[in-house]
Amino acid sequence: MVGLSIGIVVVVSGCGQVISGKAEPVAPSPDLCDAVVMFVLDVSLSMEATDVAPNRLAVAKQAMKEYAQGLAPGTHLGLATFAGTASVQTTPTTNRTAFTTALDSVRLAERTATGEGIFTGLTAIDSVDRVAPITGPRRIILISDGKQTIPLDLDEPRGAYSAAREANTVHTPVSAISLGTADGVVEIPDHTGRARVRVPADPDSLREIARLSGGTFHTAATLPQLTSALTDLSCRT
Repeated sequence: MVGLSIGIVVVVSGCGQVISGKAEPVAPSPDLCDAVVMFVLDVSLSMEATDVAPNRLAVAKQAMKEYAQGLAPGTHLGLATFAGTASVQTTPTTNRTAFTTALDSVRLAERTATGEGIFTGLTAIDSVDRVAPITGPRRIILISDGKQTIPLDLDEPRGAYSAAREANTVHTPVSAISLGTADGVVEIPDHTGRARVRVPADPDSLREIARLSGGTFHTAATLPQLTSALTDLSCRT
């Protein structure tokens, strides 16, 4: 498990209260903006499926850009991506151009290491907290379409459920969005040329990730539905 520091909050409505020197969560206020939002985006090959037109990844990118444009100016926004491995594309920043540029550069790859994606997002948030302690809510928004394949067991130390529990421990809820339908199909190269492979969305594991982390769960099968889900995660000041 990654060890993450928590910024101490003295008096912050809806963010935390100090008890014995530790920040403890209290009921969130609907008009309190997140201090840090970290997108964790699935870039596995299944995100090329066209059941969400024109394809899952293109829709995710467009909705994320719209979300970034409407985000409160003071909120730090970052991006991590994952397929077989995970990496930070941009650390949380108020520079929206840096975020959209990083988003435009992502490419698809094989396999799905959801837990690594979440852990990487937590580490990126922690890097900001170490430089300037975060005195407001922090959140991960996970957009994915399929079930973790590395490791196979979601409860493994680097699995998605373990990462979700860590997120809960450091008061960073994961708002998980299942993007796609049961009818997703992609074409991949094989010895005969190209083979059609079914890639149904897997909302069940994403719902459990959200629950374990203390976050929320959403589903989307169109751009408007994804935009609506992200709007629900925006502050209302």
